[in-house]
Amino acid sequence: MLTFVIPVKSKSVASDWTNFSQIFERTLKSICNQTDSNFRIVVVCHEIPDISYTHKNLYFVHPDFGPPIKGNTIPQEYFHKQRIDKGNKIKLGVAFASKKFNTDYVMLVDSDDFISNRIVAFVNNSGNDLPGWYIGKGYLSFKWKNFMVVTTRFNRLCGSCVIVKPNLVRHFFDEGEINIYFNHFLTTLDSNIELKKVPFPAGIYNIGNGENIFMSFQNVVKINNHGNWISAQSFKRLWSKIRNYRVRFITPGLRKEFNFYLNAEEKYK
Repeated sequence: MLTFVIPVKSKSVASDWTNFSQIFERTLKSICNQTDSNFRIVVVCHEIPDISYTHKNLYFVHPDFGPPIKGNTIPQEYFHKQRIDKGNKIKLGVAFASKKFNTDYVMLVDSDDFISNRIVAFVNNSGNDLPGWYIGKGYLSFKWKNFMVVTTRFNRLCGSCVIVKPNLVRHFFDEGEINIYFNHFLTTLDSNIELKKVPFPAGIYNIGNGENIFMSFQNVVKINNHGNWISAQSFKRLWSKIRNYRVRFITPGLRKEFNFYLNAEEKYK
């Protein structure tokens, strides 16, 4: 069985709690759109978002530690506190899923992304012998009406990309360093633990919605802006981007697979 673990920011951290709650509800509807009903969802939150959606597989867990306090800290320090808060919530959610459900695998999902309805069936039909998978290919949503960006670097951009045995989640944290938050870049967890790549586009990274901790639209542009474009190195970078990113139409089939709707006016399944 697969359990989705969703760390949710506190109401005191959200820039707009109503907007955040609406985004979170869309994520839940996307996850619950699975073709295989043998899954669970564990949401770790200080306050339950203001949603009307319910599901029999949905569980809320409240941490015994407080939310990050901004105080007089500089933005970078507050950002660091939020990342640590998210990491601690992930650990708590994984521990709950292991104890409550004896789950075979956990998938870490950010509270604003969309997930393919094929994920649970894929994991449940793959046996229990593999350590896990990562999503290499997926989509980036910039709130465009008819298009998304396809990327082969999904796990380098989006935290909703890791499916592993619960006991392996510890590999994504380095407690000996300052950055003890969850590191979703990893595909090799140890010298002999290699994650497999999910063989289909399995996630949509919802960028620029006003509630991303890190990846605003401006930061995506900044990360991909290397300054001087009139050089041999710049053309190599351009070729790399062409290979790793391309635009595609948002088809009815894609909407159905991800239950992908960005506006309240659009009808959900």
